[in-house]
Amino acid sequence: SDSVVFHAGIAVEGGYDTNVFYNPSEVAASGAGRLRITPQVALATLPAQRIENPDGTSSTTNPTVDFRLQIAAPYNQYLSDNSAVMDKSDVGIQTVLDLVVYPRRTWSFILRDTYTRTLDPGNNASPQNYNRDYNDAEIGVRWAPGGGALELNLLAGFAFNFYETGGMISRSGDFLSPRVDLNGRWRFFPNTALTFQTTFAPVIKDNGGRDVSNMAISSSYPIRSWVGMNGQWTPIIATQLRVGYGAGLYDLGEDFESVIAQAEIDFIIGANGRLKLGFIRDFVDSYFSNFYVRNEAYLGWDHLFGGVFLVGTKVGVSYDQYATAYQADNTLVSTAYINMTERADVRLRASLFLEYRLKDWLGFNATVSYEQSITDFAQGDTSAPGGLIGEDYWKLVAMAGARVIY
Repeated sequence: SDSVVFHAGIAVEGGYDTNVFYNPSEVAASGAGRLRITPQVALATLPAQRIENPDGTSSTTNPTVDFRLQIAAPYNQYLSDNSAVMDKSDVGIQTVLDLVVYPRRTWSFILRDTYTRTLDPGNNASPQNYNRDYNDAEIGVRWAPGGGALELNLLAGFAFNFYETGGMISRSGDFLSPRVDLNGRWRFFPNTALTFQTTFAPVIKDNGGRDVSNMAISSSYPIRSWVGMNGQWTPIIATQLRVGYGAGLYDLGEDFESVIAQAEIDFIIGANGRLKLGFIRDFVDSYFSNFYVRNEAYLGWDHLFGGVFLVGTKVGVSYDQYATAYQADNTLVSTAYINMTERADVRLRASLFLEYRLKDWLGFNATVSYEQSITDFAQGDTSAPGGLIGEDYWKLVAMAGARVIY
């Protein structure tokens, strides 16, 4: 169809991962070579376009449907003489569906779905490298009267998260999460808008205690309300500001209630560059205790030189304060299983992305990412071999390759 565009592509990368299993510093890290092959396809409707009419006037097409579907299947092959590392070789899945019926009209209807099979969920999501399946579906309605200066969105969603390993990691990390989200904006200048958002998203888990430590596993009922302002104040300065209230009520253990906030200032560098400096404070459900409070400062820079060479980099430093560790009976977890009930981590993250676009359809790229957790916290079982094991770690991944897009 003339109103639909199809793209297909493939990326091939090779590199090295210094710490496949996020092993702490006191345990020998399992490093390995990596080969990643990512085929992908995308199908989308064309955006609204301005056309010249035979009578000399011009008008803008406004399609009945905006549709976007993306599917990628990254295959990760680890290269190691360690059989446990080799067993991590597998295929991930990434799909995104975005459908808007009657876009850019007074009333629009929204359907979205995202599914991800993750082979490397990261240390915030689980204590080690476990495969997991996550899906987030959402339907809603948008009201934008008077040309869209005012926009309100009412959305209902449902997400699930399942670890494929089973056992205690699944009991700790699996959840179902229905969600209601009301958000909107009022654009009172062309580049400036007031924003608001209120979200209620219960996280339903299998309440109880872990097998050994009896550390509480609890469902939660978090609500977040934000108000903010986004704007570009000069040709080179833009800001994103919002502040709000967050509360997390848990069936077991400690609750959360505090101010949440985000602030970012962007420096616009010519037509193709942007430097970002920001800070965010929020609370996040955790596999250890109920939640942690994230206090992160970050710096990012993106620039496209000459239309062919792209540089993107980001550095973040976060101070993560964890909820007090309780057992399922609301008593503190014994020091036989953890060395402290009040945990705090400093987390460092850095990434660098480089791409040279030789052709519109051919590019060569390199990615380097680093993360480190600095903490005195340790957990385990003092009566078992090995005792308590620390959770500090560092991990460096470097990849380089090429991508082709048709």
